[in-house]
Amino acid sequence: MLKSILATAVLTLPILSFSTLAAAQQGTPQPVETTTRKCGAYTVQLRQNGFGDPQDTASLILNGVTLARVGDAGVNLDFCRDVTGDGVPEAMLAQYSGGAHCCFTHTLYSLSNPPRRILHVFSADTDTLLPQQLNGSGPLELLGGDWRFAYAYDLPFADSPALWRIYSDIGGQYVDNSRAYPGVLLRDVGQPAAATRPGQALYDYASLLAAGQPGRAQTYLDGLPALYRNWLTNYGPDIRQNLSDYGMSDWPTRAGAAPDAPRTGIGGSFSGPGRAEYLAVVGQRGMATLRLYRPQSGGIVAGGALDTRPQPPQANFETDFQGLNWWPAFTIRRATGRDDAVIHDATSGSVQYPVYRLSATSGTALKDDALSAAATLIAHLEALAQHVSSGYTQQPRTAAQRAEIARRIDVAVSHVQPALALSDFKFDPRTLGNFTASAMSMPSDGADTAQVVAPVTFGLVAANQDSEYVSGERYTLTVDLKKGAGGWAVTRWGLEKRLGEPYAQ
Repeated sequence: MLKSILATAVLTLPILSFSTLAAAQQGTPQPVETTTRKCGAYTVQLRQNGFGDPQDTASLILNGVTLARVGDAGVNLDFCRDVTGDGVPEAMLAQYSGGAHCCFTHTLYSLSNPPRRILHVFSADTDTLLPQQLNGSGPLELLGGDWRFAYAYDLPFADSPALWRIYSDIGGQYVDNSRAYPGVLLRDVGQPAAATRPGQALYDYASLLAAGQPGRAQTYLDGLPALYRNWLTNYGPDIRQNLSDYGMSDWPTRAGAAPDAPRTGIGGSFSGPGRAEYLAVVGQRGMATLRLYRPQSGGIVAGGALDTRPQPPQANFETDFQGLNWWPAFTIRRATGRDDAVIHDATSGSVQYPVYRLSATSGTALKDDALSAAATLIAHLEALAQHVSSGYTQQPRTAAQRAEIARRIDVAVSHVQPALALSDFKFDPRTLGNFTASAMSMPSDGADTAQVVAPVTFGLVAANQDSEYVSGERYTLTVDLKKGAGGWAVTRWGLEKRLGEPYAQ
């Protein structure tokens, strides 16, 4: 797999002695070692002292003037070579933040005067990006890893697979163009019988899906040993939703957004069947805007603003976009062959899941619709769980805050109570502390009857609950719906335990 392939090109960092580590832990300044290397007309200067203070730095210097610099716990010059083919060399600067499995950041500069930054990417556990010629001519591509499945589905990190992430030079910037190279994505995919670990099975299955071969993916799944097959079937909806935006994260950049603009989104065929499109929230200049991005004339174009809201200062889309409390959550295939989008919206303080039908240029929130009715039920259950769990936080609460939590629980219970009569799955709603949907689908989507299915995490507060983290187990939520004189309504819903964990035996 990718990690073993990249192991031959490990980022080289200073070796720390025990005394150096001890001094660093005590805050003692460490000796700084300065090394230089010529790269074109530039000098690349590395100032390194292990993991002590001050921070290590890598600087690009021209005629004695520092024109660019990066810093972290560890730094390195990965390569100096002309990867764009324009006769000007590029310098790949690597940063390492420290930690058992993380984290690396890569910045590529074209060494013109002044230097031009043409890639800046958080690479997680990928220690280096490998230049390779994948399409026969032109700029080299850069191959790294996509770590969206790190620790996923109860895997330990040691068995977590990295898919390929492939960067291409498009419009003077290196951007994620992984979808353009399905052959590379399938390089290391093996046969089901060769999968000796859950992580290998996930890698093969997910790579087939990412390469646009769902039929081969299903055949592969069917041939796996029962333990792995049941596990991937259990998490199949999550995996497919997780992969919906694979290779699309840089589409806003290709459509004109700033390369550093934070973004999060989902992929789907939103404006018509068979299309690859990206619905994303992108933050720029203090505002977060929802747009549909799609291919056109060999490039990527952005649709009009579907919604725009202030971007909270604390919102970090890469690591904690939930600070925004509003983002595209689920892609749902409808009977027409096109997809609708479900938006997670908690800006009011309570979870809502509005459903949008999109065209190339606009979007409409669906009201009298089967999916919308089911999403409302899911939102009510999720909101109730969040309010209940918030009452168990270890953070001290004032009397007024406790009263407000109790009021919110009362309101949430009133929303859920009528639906409880429609289910044979009984529980005390005031003990629901964990309810989260991870995907949605519609196995039935007729003119007057429909069914929505979602894998969910369901958990009740324990008798000795002492924190807002309520443990839960995976269930399948099935919602039956019917259209009557008053519009679409839930007629029955239930929960059934999902089976198939990687280490269940």
